[in-house]
Amino acid sequence: MMAAAPPLPTLPTFAGWQKIHQVVRTQAGWGLKPPDAAAMAEFGLQLAERDVYQRGTRSIQVEGLRFADAAGAYGAFTYYRPANFHGFDLAQPKEQAASGDTQILFTRGPWLLRVQMDELTAMTASDMRSLAAHLVPPAGTSLNLPTLPYYVPRPRLQANSVRFIEGPAAFAAACAWLPPAEVGFDHSAEAVVANYDLPQADGAVQLLIVSYPTPQMARTHLAAWQSNAAFTIRRSGPMLILVHGIAGAPALQLAQAVNYDAEITMTPPTPVGIDALPGLILGIFVLCGLIISVSVVVGVLTGGLRVMLQRIWPTRFARAQQEALIRLNLK
Repeated sequence: MMAAAPPLPTLPTFAGWQKIHQVVRTQAGWGLKPPDAAAMAEFGLQLAERDVYQRGTRSIQVEGLRFADAAGAYGAFTYYRPANFHGFDLAQPKEQAASGDTQILFTRGPWLLRVQMDELTAMTASDMRSLAAHLVPPAGTSLNLPTLPYYVPRPRLQANSVRFIEGPAAFAAACAWLPPAEVGFDHSAEAVVANYDLPQADGAVQLLIVSYPTPQMARTHLAAWQSNAAFTIRRSGPMLILVHGIAGAPALQLAQAVNYDAEITMTPPTPVGIDALPGLILGIFVLCGLIISVSVVVGVLTGGLRVMLQRIWPTRFARAQQEALIRLNLK
């Protein structure tokens, strides 16, 4: 029995860094801790690669997680990003990047990269930009980011607290005051969690936005949660907005800052029956006008061309006319 071929390398060499050790996992678990593996499965993880790179006497560790689309990579980024990380300039406007100490975390299309540097130098940012530039998204991969995080209000928002969620495992890690089974992830629900620093609250205030496929599903969950005094809740379209950690007017004000905005494309209906008669008559007149206009233009061009040629060669055209004349002697 022949041994299975090892997985092909996927992470590239970059900026002089050469790969000296590679481990690629595609089976269940991907070498992650069980809670992390469950959350990454919800985001659509397909492959995990862990490599060691070397340049001169230096070495770094790079872990690449490839997901089905960019939305999964974004969710994993919010899952792994520590609260004390700060923004990192990756020179890729649509990508997410953060760093702390000697760790760098960034997305590139469907990829999430976790880089452990041996030390930070003046060339670290340039090296990471080179790595990102060498990662070309696979053909057919969706690069659209989720729209739900755009509904999160920015005033008083705690840094690095936004978590995009697509399943119960990631939800349990981000929200402790609502059971994941009650959210409805088995019905394609998506959620985003964010923390706020409000002066009226004694502790952290958490905002939860749950988006359902239809407004009817949102109404059903709203009716089930309205009697719960542990949080403030309101509905906007297919979204439910929940505020925990503060009550009364401040909670309602935060919840009202989130409003669903649907993009509607209006397509005028095609009339049928007697209602279509005026449009049909108008169309006939327009067509007749076009045909007459084309005929006039062609006639003018043909006649003008003949007159011009007759002036240039008058003898030739006169002889041709005489030869072409047919006489009928009916005497």
